[in-house]
Amino acid sequence: MSRWFLFASIVFATAMLGSRAGAASWALGTHLGFAYIQSDVKNSGSSTVVAWPANSFTYQPGLRIAIGDRGHRHELQLDSGMFWLDEAGSTLSLLSASTSYQYAFMADRSDAPFANIGVGLFREGGADRAATSTTFGAGIGLRHRIHGDHGAVRGEVRADYVKAADAFGRPTLAIVGLRLGFDLWF
Repeated sequence: MSRWFLFASIVFATAMLGSRAGAASWALGTHLGFAYIQSDVKNSGSSTVVAWPANSFTYQPGLRIAIGDRGHRHELQLDSGMFWLDEAGSTLSLLSASTSYQYAFMADRSDAPFANIGVGLFREGGADRAATSTTFGAGIGLRHRIHGDHGAVRGEVRADYVKAADAFGRPTLAIVGLRLGFDLWF
C-alpha cells in the first residue's frame, strides 16, 4: 500500500503543478483536537481527548503541509505527528502520517465549506517490538480565509479508523472528533 500511496501523491502533485508557472500554492498548518476514541472490543470503554496541538499520542497528526491550486479549492495534504520518549533505556515511539485530498466548495468566498478524505499509517514501537497500522478517515468542515489570502482558519468534524496492532494487543479504534486549525498559505 505504501508504494500506491507514494505514487498517487506524486501523480496528484504533478497534476496540481500543471504546465503554468506559479499554478501551485503551498500551505503549512496545525490542528487542535477534540476526539472521542472507541475500540471495537465490547465493554472496553472509551477515551475523550483534548490536545493542543493534536499529536500522535492521541492517534492524530498535528502538523500539516499542503500543496494546492492558487485558490486552495483542491489540496493534497500531508499530515504528520511524532511522539518519542527515551527513559532509562526504555523507549516509546509513535508516528502518524497521512495523505489526504481536500476539496473546498465555493473556494472563492471568504467562508467555504470543504470535504476531506485520506489514508495513512500509524506506527507504534517500544524497546522490543513495533507495529504499523493502516488508518483512513473523512471529514467535513468550514474554512475562513484570512484577509489578503495569507491563509485560513478552519473547523472540521472528522471520523477516523485505526486498524488493530496485534503486536501490542491494541484493538481497532474508531475516532470521532472536532479538529480546529489554521493554515498559512505561501
